[in-house]
Amino acid sequence: MSETLLSVEDLAIHFGHGEALTRAVDGISFDIDAGETVVLVGESGSGKSLSALAIARLLPPTARIHSGRVLLAGEDIFKFPEYRMRDVRGAAIGMIFQEPQSSLNPVMTIGAQIGETVRRHHGLRGQALRQRVQELMDDVGIADSHRRLDEYPHQFSGGMKQRVMVAIALAGDPKLLVADEPTTALDVTIQAQVLELIKSIQRKRNMGILFITHDLAVAHQVADRVVVMKNGRIVEQGRRDTFYSNPQHEYSRQLFDSLPSWEKRLREGHQPEAVDEQPILTVRDMKVWFPIKRGVLRRTVGHVKAVDGVNLEIIRGQTLAVVGESGSGKTTMGKGILRLTDIAHGQVSYDGHNLAELSRAQMRKLRGELQVVFQDPYSSMNPRMTVGDIVKEGMLAQKLGGSMQQQDARVAELLVQVGLEPLHALRYPHEFSGGQRQRICIARALAVDPKLIVCDEPTSALDVSVQAQILELLRDLQGRLGLTYLFVTHNIGVVAYLAHRVAVMYQGQIVEYGDVEQILQRPQHDYTRALLAAVPVIDTAA
Repeated sequence: MSETLLSVEDLAIHFGHGEALTRAVDGISFDIDAGETVVLVGESGSGKSLSALAIARLLPPTARIHSGRVLLAGEDIFKFPEYRMRDVRGAAIGMIFQEPQSSLNPVMTIGAQIGETVRRHHGLRGQALRQRVQELMDDVGIADSHRRLDEYPHQFSGGMKQRVMVAIALAGDPKLLVADEPTTALDVTIQAQVLELIKSIQRKRNMGILFITHDLAVAHQVADRVVVMKNGRIVEQGRRDTFYSNPQHEYSRQLFDSLPSWEKRLREGHQPEAVDEQPILTVRDMKVWFPIKRGVLRRTVGHVKAVDGVNLEIIRGQTLAVVGESGSGKTTMGKGILRLTDIAHGQVSYDGHNLAELSRAQMRKLRGELQVVFQDPYSSMNPRMTVGDIVKEGMLAQKLGGSMQQQDARVAELLVQVGLEPLHALRYPHEFSGGQRQRICIARALAVDPKLIVCDEPTSALDVSVQAQILELLRDLQGRLGLTYLFVTHNIGVVAYLAHRVAVMYQGQIVEYGDVEQILQRPQHDYTRALLAAVPVIDTAA
């Protein structure tokens, strides 16, 4: 019989008082056994991360424990003094946070950051400490650890930074690992590697894992038990196979219904159809190279070939999805097409123009027809501007929309078009959820009547239900306005649901290009097959 490692009993976390009281976590209970993985599933704001922070006593100052206990190996950690909690964190409970870039110290070497935990909980110093750090880096699959431990976070890729976070979490030999959305920002191949890494270390150490995610496919891949949270409460929990074969709660079924897939596309009647095959934009042998400069005189000694000889066509009124790993050149290619990054060589033909040869003034005249929706809606909007001014910005730059009253009327119309309200024009970006912010960015792109929109990972940071709303909005707008999308993503489910054609990028080149059904069901290139094989799949028969 398995040993109960952690018990959360009737945990309630509140913010504020009186009429301003918010029950962020409202009386939840669950257990984690040694060697078991319990996955907390739910949307942003459901209380998942707050529950995890409470377990490690890392709640923000404004939050307070209203009731409940957290028993670690039978002891209530809420009764521990702070000095004892410092021994618990790292040694008994390790944590992997969602965003490694913001969790790592940019001015400390990787070795020093891993070594902090080793020194604190094992007392190692000098060469013994360095040797242990190298062993941890080897354990998490970081090659050349003897050299790389002296490097800094900016010298590591996103996947490697997440491996560093795993090494730090494991450095104190914890009995419980809390992983808060550890793969959200990773592409599918790196995600598969990190998930397998965590599971393999769990098997070696018999750790309990609390894994937090909003991705049901990832949850299926790692879970022994699933706990579904909504509005601070647990609405359903059970063994993985039972939950996936027969979810009981309506909210759980809604999450499954929101998953983008080829089957959902066919179910909704959005089969790829024969449309106008006229290309709206053609790219020929496009290269985007970044110079490598060294020495006192900063001479160019080589180039990073981010995009290296790309050829493609984007058909009018269709969606071309560009997929590939981080660093494959997807986003750089999109920026090159829009001339947001200089092109070293090649042609980008749009409406009789070679965009690569246009001056800044000539390019500015075409900006209204070529728009972009960025990955992070919050950082792409000025926080000091109202939503109305943000949406209106493009109209003012392009001298569109007529008088101020006409522009205000156009803003109200656009907000309604993307599912918001006209009064939202008077509010600021921080007053909106992530999905609403992305709708504002879409309204801003639509304000200048574009023909082609480059969508750079517009749903990667969104919950599955909010993602479904944004994808449906994009499809609806495409049908009504005849828009063309270049959709950059690493989510294969989104590709299956939305795209007409697919371009697969690898190391700056397109290795496969064709119709979405052919690429996803009959891939020809080895890299495409490896990419598809890495996608987590929900197998309800498992």
